[in-house]
Amino acid sequence: MNYGSKKVVPVMMASFGVLLLAGCGSPSASGSNTLLSNVETTHTLTIAESAFAPQDFQNPQTKQWTGYDVDILRGFAQTLGAHLQVEAMPFSSTIQAVADKRADLTIDIYYTKKRAQVISFSRPMLNYNDVVAVNSQSPQVTSDTVSALKGKKVAVVLGSEEVSEAKKIPGAHITQYGSVAESFLALSSGRVAADLQPDTNVSWAKQQNPGLHIKILGPVPSSIAPPIQSLRGYFGVPKGLYSQTFLAKLNAYLKQIASNGTEQKILDQYGMTNPVFLKGISSAPNRYKP
Repeated sequence: MNYGSKKVVPVMMASFGVLLLAGCGSPSASGSNTLLSNVETTHTLTIAESAFAPQDFQNPQTKQWTGYDVDILRGFAQTLGAHLQVEAMPFSSTIQAVADKRADLTIDIYYTKKRAQVISFSRPMLNYNDVVAVNSQSPQVTSDTVSALKGKKVAVVLGSEEVSEAKKIPGAHITQYGSVAESFLALSSGRVAADLQPDTNVSWAKQQNPGLHIKILGPVPSSIAPPIQSLRGYFGVPKGLYSQTFLAKLNAYLKQIASNGTEQKILDQYGMTNPVFLKGISSAPNRYKP
């Protein structure tokens, strides 16, 4: 997921200890300097995001940021009397930016234990499914199995959960790209044999660029994929009491739009009409449970 599929392994970091410190020393939620009070005072909600269509991307005509993550968070910002401000950066930098409080929210990402040490997660907002994409004209891989992927050139996006999946493929030659678009171009041109991505990313790319020679071969083998519960999208906020009241409001909003049909209407605009994307989301617990 962002993404999608997205859709997500721990961010590459020079020092894990630095990230751990990023969550410490947060002010009391009862104080004036909280995430919620800052957003309500500045009337600005800042999201750290990259280009993971259809989650978040720039419209090539208007240059405005759009996508279902953007639409969801723009609606949430309005409930706080704020506007949504995008801080564009490589995906591998987004979690650090939120941990350091340089941004208020990540795009929707997968849950991992290491990420949970440096940021707090919202309730789940979407179901994802990681898939193996191959070249549609001259596939170098013909089976969605680990044995078929063994020793092959595999593309992933830097900082994504799919990196850890690819590393479990014996002898795989892994290339980490800075964006989904770059990885798909490599696959379409035959420079890699497979690309591990959330299904939403592949479907959207094919819809937007029919000239891309890519197709979904099948799901990432369960033996290398994370537990299905972690293949849900969550928004990330700075860790600690600083974000507590803000997170409560975000969770209430996400539950509301999943329950009343608002989120499905947003997804419909991006071709995501299959009910599987929101199956069980409105009744899911606020906290991640394996």
